[in-house]
Amino acid sequence: MAERTPSGGLRLLSGQRIADAMFDAHPRQMSRAGIARATGLSKPTVSALMADMAAAGLVRVAAEGLRTGSIGRPAAIYELVPTARHVLAADIGATKMLVGVGDLFGNLVAEREIETAPDAPTAFERLGRAVSTMLDAVGEPCSAVCVGVPGIYRSDGDCVEQALNLPGFDGFAPRAWLAGQLGLPADRVHVDNDVNLAALGELSHLEDGQPGGDFAAISIGTGIGAAMVVDGGLYRGGTGSAGELGSLLLQHPEAGESPVTLEDMASAPSIRKLFGRAIEDGYRSGLAPSSDVPEILAAAQAGDAAASHVLRRVAESMALAVSHLCLIADPTRVVFGGGVGVNAVFVDAVRERLERLVSVPPELAASRLGRRATLAGAVSMSLRIVHQTLVSEALGDQRT
Repeated sequence: MAERTPSGGLRLLSGQRIADAMFDAHPRQMSRAGIARATGLSKPTVSALMADMAAAGLVRVAAEGLRTGSIGRPAAIYELVPTARHVLAADIGATKMLVGVGDLFGNLVAEREIETAPDAPTAFERLGRAVSTMLDAVGEPCSAVCVGVPGIYRSDGDCVEQALNLPGFDGFAPRAWLAGQLGLPADRVHVDNDVNLAALGELSHLEDGQPGGDFAAISIGTGIGAAMVVDGGLYRGGTGSAGELGSLLLQHPEAGESPVTLEDMASAPSIRKLFGRAIEDGYRSGLAPSSDVPEILAAAQAGDAAASHVLRRVAESMALAVSHLCLIADPTRVVFGGGVGVNAVFVDAVRERLERLVSVPPELAASRLGRRATLAGAVSMSLRIVHQTLVSEALGDQRT
């Protein structure tokens, strides 16, 4: 007698095992026999569930397989349908917002860059208009959304704290706003710190053989933030505030003096101020005092006196901060991102000074994703949400 399709919860669990196996195999396509071997399910069960998943639009026949013998039809080769679901991702920065719509495998099918408004509510309104236009062009709604924000996001209160570069979050609930704007339940909406998502972006784009279980991501731009990945997952700390590296004190203030933090020494605005001050103090330079960070770092590499002085001070400050991170967390790798962090001159200077402070320094590298790291992490997180409910959503309403 033919084996019956599993019913109820067992059916959904079996379908999820099939979907997981096909995600793991992507971009390689799979036959029903290959799926049965990968999942441990029987061939009749796989055949029945594949028919259901095809009817729900989750899988499709990609090609006819090769004959393994002289009798019978060739095996059908299946693949997940990339357009079965779409996700929305956004990175809200101090001056720019990156917005993307991704398919089931995270491939961006639409992307835009827009100006960030001067306050959070207006920035989200601009984001909403851009998203509406992009989804209309794609022709499909989104199944999940993830947005990166500056500052610390408190999920229990749906609020953002310490977003110094984007005011206006007081009294504004970003997850509730996004859920209402997109017509999604709250559990399909994820809001997170932008550097946390950048770390997930780096994790999702590791090259084959590259260690990724324990590493730190440090973003250096208008501000400075860090995120730790431990055993392949984000370390958030007891209150969700882990990674506020920019607030690290480098110099304890004497009476009447202001404290000196890492952000005071190594952020992009601070580097520009230090450079102007170096020229005022008599260091020679071929650059104008108002030069921007890339010009300053390039001049330092070429031997410019003022720029070299500034790079030395900035690299020493960052190396000291990273040495503290190494003593506490011992990451195997530190990835620098942000407008300053992706600069090879900066990374080389920090590496040279860190080797004097730590006996076994971690590998230091500039982000390969650059300013797209947070967007990549937001896509990765939104896909996690989709994957958890993909099969139950598609097959749950079908008769068992």
